[in-house]
Amino acid sequence: MAEPRLVASFFTLSGSGFAQPPRNGFAERCRAASDGGFAGIGLHAGDLARTVASGLDADGMRAVLADTGLELVEIEFLSGWAFDVDVPELDATMTAIEETADAFGGRHVSTGELRGGTLDLDAAATRLGALATRLGERGLTLALEAFPWSALPDADTAVELLRRAGAPSAGLMVDVWHFWNGGAHPGLLADLPAGGVAAVQLNDGPLVHDDFLRHARAARMLPGEGDLDVVGLVRAVLATGFDGPWCVEVNTPEFNALAVDEAAKRAAAAAGAVLDAARG
Repeated sequence: MAEPRLVASFFTLSGSGFAQPPRNGFAERCRAASDGGFAGIGLHAGDLARTVASGLDADGMRAVLADTGLELVEIEFLSGWAFDVDVPELDATMTAIEETADAFGGRHVSTGELRGGTLDLDAAATRLGALATRLGERGLTLALEAFPWSALPDADTAVELLRRAGAPSAGLMVDVWHFWNGGAHPGLLADLPAGGVAAVQLNDGPLVHDDFLRHARAARMLPGEGDLDVVGLVRAVLATGFDGPWCVEVNTPEFNALAVDEAAKRAAAAAGAVLDAARG
């Protein structure tokens, strides 16, 4: 089956901010995504347990996916692995991701480090490689994402970490907001380790120079509606040979307040316009 062209990342249709439970349930998100023009959807690692607790079991979730014609493409979010410290949540998150993949499949797992500090790149690369190998056993790709406020602050550092890890089932996540606000240059994409561009998250926003965490969680706009060169970055991604799927990850208070059907339609239309411009 061909990979979906557009994917609604979890937060785009959750109706809630980061670290908040979704306002819109699984079935609502799936129906809205399908009606809005998406072919794939993203789930949070906690979605399976949360949805089962609400009364819709895994068989029912599979039925919703089948009825809406959607594939599960993206699972998020895996963090807490980069430092040589015990993180009790890490094993629980990995187990939840594996259970989600066993139930519904999936293509990639978005991965990063949310904490600040100074990384031992060799030690972090070893842990990253082990996680990638474990996910690869289920046919999942680890998509490594950099956050400007974190110990993994930019795409250059992420690429170096991937290079040291040497894991074929790990590659770079290109999130438009984080890429530009982390100070990366599209030329970086021309010389990537073997995993290449693993995944893309389309969005937009202002170019900021401080308070990155607050802006990232409240000012990631629809692609094409901010100040960032989304089209130029997509063209650089296309030049690597990557041609989808294209995830859309948007999160502003105004967008979260929209009805889920309206949010899906706006997100798909904005992403489609950017992709058309990049290919034109």
